[in-house]
This record gives sequence, structure tokens and C-alpha cells, in this order.
Amino acid sequence: MARDRKRFGTGIAIASLLWLVGLGQARAYDEQWSLDGALGYALLARDDGPTSQGASVDLGASWGVSDSIVLRGTLGYALLAHATRRETVYEHLGRLRAEGLYLLDVLKLVPFLGVGLTLSTAQHGAQEIPLRPGVHLLLGLDYLASRTWSAGIDVRSGILFESGELLSATDVSLRLSRMFELF
Repeated sequence: MARDRKRFGTGIAIASLLWLVGLGQARAYDEQWSLDGALGYALLARDDGPTSQGASVDLGASWGVSDSIVLRGTLGYALLAHATRRETVYEHLGRLRAEGLYLLDVLKLVPFLGVGLTLSTAQHGAQEIPLRPGVHLLLGLDYLASRTWSAGIDVRSGILFESGELLSATDVSLRLSRMFELF
């Protein structure tokens, strides 16, 4: 009888330890927020015009709503260019994004997918373009270096609406995130 109680106590202790270890792994994003910085490559294609491409930079923040849902907001800038017969035309693109991400797994490597909304404005040559709304899909992969640092790659593809015309917007960026505990 005493031996059975000892085995039961040992089993409870081992189960509790395994539960705590599992709980720590499953909380990789929930109850955390982060500051994010990203550098990337952006591409903007028009139906009736040339394709512009160039470098982009984004700053943002994210919030882990649960162990599988993250909300992210970013503010970014892209300097895009395309060549004409006479000159190179530059487009300064400012953008604001709101995204919802679904994490497929929470290990050291975390694949995710998401959807987002974009508001952008642009200076295209001498023409100033007002706000352009848009939607995009997002695929990504994060590497959790620690509970406080992660690095990832984001691939976005979507459309922007401009004066009845649809523009195709695609970008790839490398992101570094510093995570903080909420509580």
C-alpha cells in the first residue's frame, strides 16, 4: 500500500512536470507582444503600366491573442523604381497594415499564414496618389531564438485598389522581433 502511494505520488510529480514543460512550449506567442523591424523587397504591378520594384522597410508591433492567433500592425515605406525609355521613375510608397495570423505549430520553427488589410499612399513621379485600400495574404516562417527574440521571413501577395484599377502588390521581408511579456 505504501509502495502504491509512493508510485502514485511519483506519477503525479512526473505528470505535473510534463504539463509545465508543455505549457511553456505552447505559450510561445500568447500573452506576449512584440516590436518588429523588417527589411525587404517590394514589387508593384499595374495592368496598364510598368512594374515597379525596390527596397522596403517596416516597423510594427504584434500581440499574441492565443497560442495560435497573433494580431500585427505595421507602418512601412518602400522606394520603388521602373525604367522608361528616357528616365528612371521613382515611386515613394507609404503603407499601413493590419494583419491576423494563424500559427500552424509552436516549436522552434513556426510556420504561419494570415490575411491583412493595407492602406497605402504614393508619390509616383510628379503625381501624388491618395489613399489606396487593399487586401493581402501572408505566408511566413518564424525562428524562435529565445522567449524574447525571433526572426522570420514574411511573403505577402495582394491587391491594391486605385481609381477603379487593381494593382498587384507583392513583397518579401526579413523580420527581427523583440518579444515582451504582457503580465
